[in-house]
Amino acid sequence: MKIVTFAKHVPSSVVTPRIAHSGDRIDEDGLSHEVNEADLYAIEEALYQRSLHKGSVTAITIGPGRAKEALHIAYAKGVDQAIQVVDEALRGVNPVLNVMAAAKVVKKLEYDMIFAGIQAEDDLQGQFGIGLAEALGIPAVTAVTEIRASPGEKVATVMRELGGGFKEEIEVDLPCLLTIQFGIRRLRYTPVMAIVRSRSRKIEQVTVESLAIPTEGLQGNAPLRVMKLSYPEDGGRCELIRGSAEEAARKLVHKLVEAGVV
Repeated sequence: MKIVTFAKHVPSSVVTPRIAHSGDRIDEDGLSHEVNEADLYAIEEALYQRSLHKGSVTAITIGPGRAKEALHIAYAKGVDQAIQVVDEALRGVNPVLNVMAAAKVVKKLEYDMIFAGIQAEDDLQGQFGIGLAEALGIPAVTAVTEIRASPGEKVATVMRELGGGFKEEIEVDLPCLLTIQFGIRRLRYTPVMAIVRSRSRKIEQVTVESLAIPTEGLQGNAPLRVMKLSYPEDGGRCELIRGSAEEAARKLVHKLVEAGVV
């Protein structure tokens, strides 16, 4: 079974990023990056399915030169092939361009299943996998927590989360795209030396320009683009209620009644 998975290189969640002077992007100077956590779960599941059904796993990233570090991690975890779509202009943050570029690359590959993380930590939109499935004309299932694939029969039975503790079992034809939920499989520790060795492995690189993306996917013409980023406003309305638990509870209820909340 041939599986394609994605690994986005996102700002580290350890440090709060600064907004660039342009106001529409993050200032990357001095900012550390890491592999999107949801994509790590997608990679782990892809490798697990390969262990069951043989075949290969290809990892793809879209972004500037530094994004190849995400593929080094993917190689260290065990993928067979890595492809980077180099996007220095928009740096992998334009969702429309990402879908168009990914579709161009994937169409040149043989695949039975495509795995994508349920969402990216830098935008939390969760639309990449769905958009890619639409561009490729294949079925998609989101928030997948379990996969039972039958490559010979060209079908897979998957479990997906619905929220509120409910789940749904779906049978889907192959090829298909699945967005993988956090926790589908335990993330294994990746040894530092495995990452070091992976840096000598070949990464196939293609540029966005070479993919001949239609103009509606480019900056300024994209149907979806970032207009402004801003920090959360500090309203200064936080109040600390002191006293014993009983006193604090009475004060809290009194204030909620005064505010018309209860």
